[in-house]
Amino acid sequence: MGRRILVFLMLLAFACAEVFAADSPESKREALMKEIGRKRMIEKSGGEEGFRSLCSGVKKCLNIDYGFCTEEDQKPWPKVKYNEEFCAPFVEITKRGLPADPKITGATEIYSRLGRQYRAIYENKGSLPLGQNVISYLFDNMPFTAELINAYLGTNYKLEYTSKDRRFFSGSNGRSLSGEFFWALQDSAGQKLGMRNVFFGYGHAQVLKWALHGTAVAYLDMDPVSDKEIRYKLTAIVFPGNSVLNSIMQMRVFKSVVGDKIDHIVKDIKKSSGQYFSGNKEPMLKSASLKSMENVQYVLDFENVVNGAPWKLGDFEKLQIQRRQAKEVPVPLQVKE
Repeated sequence: MGRRILVFLMLLAFACAEVFAADSPESKREALMKEIGRKRMIEKSGGEEGFRSLCSGVKKCLNIDYGFCTEEDQKPWPKVKYNEEFCAPFVEITKRGLPADPKITGATEIYSRLGRQYRAIYENKGSLPLGQNVISYLFDNMPFTAELINAYLGTNYKLEYTSKDRRFFSGSNGRSLSGEFFWALQDSAGQKLGMRNVFFGYGHAQVLKWALHGTAVAYLDMDPVSDKEIRYKLTAIVFPGNSVLNSIMQMRVFKSVVGDKIDHIVKDIKKSSGQYFSGNKEPMLKSASLKSMENVQYVLDFENVVNGAPWKLGDFEKLQIQRRQAKEVPVPLQVKE
């Protein structure tokens, strides 16, 4: 009888401890913070569907358990085969240096897209008549690059930075493509600064009779062939919003048109650079936008790089800081006797 009473008291003590723990301020605070964190992640993922794609994708492909994901959140999409092919982008971006860590800028948005049910992959590769230093300068000063192409071809390209760190930017080819982008990685896995890139963005495109809006993750890898030529490969992963769009975007004719649009941009770069390197400086000198005080300096900087001066991604900002500091240094007064 005594033993039964002792066991009963022990069970009662454990039950009371559990009730106390559940009702304790610390537990309530933890539960509240977890729920707030979950709501924040749902918003960053683009809603419930994106959140489930995030939780199930990183679980199946990377074996990562987020504390804010429930078992229901991690439930796989029924039509998705989480095989090597589907998981390849998860592995690739992780290897490139962007782990599935919610604390890292852009990681949640990117991985939540990768886990979605539908995706279409487009590839474009070729070469450009530009050396590594020149392409680095053009990537390091995107607005000037757009103005330079416009000067030679009479086009309406636009590239503008939308953040102080110059990692967020918007762009348009002035025709049927526009978007807002995040330069997620500028030197994948610490290799070849400015030549191993990952972008994430929201795009708008007119393809045939369809006006499309959506998100994409893109890798842009470049390698120098010579002092005056680089080889590039662009891989874009886009995420159709439903099965109908997915079917359309998988069509050969659709992919062909997308490829033509990318080729058109590449051809514009080749045409403008071809004219410049052939010695035709007249369009650049006559351009009203390139006559601004800032752009005149950028033209001089660009010419220095073309003539052999080294340039790495990030040098533009360093040079701007140096020039600002030089202007701030007071010039000592000189008194003539």
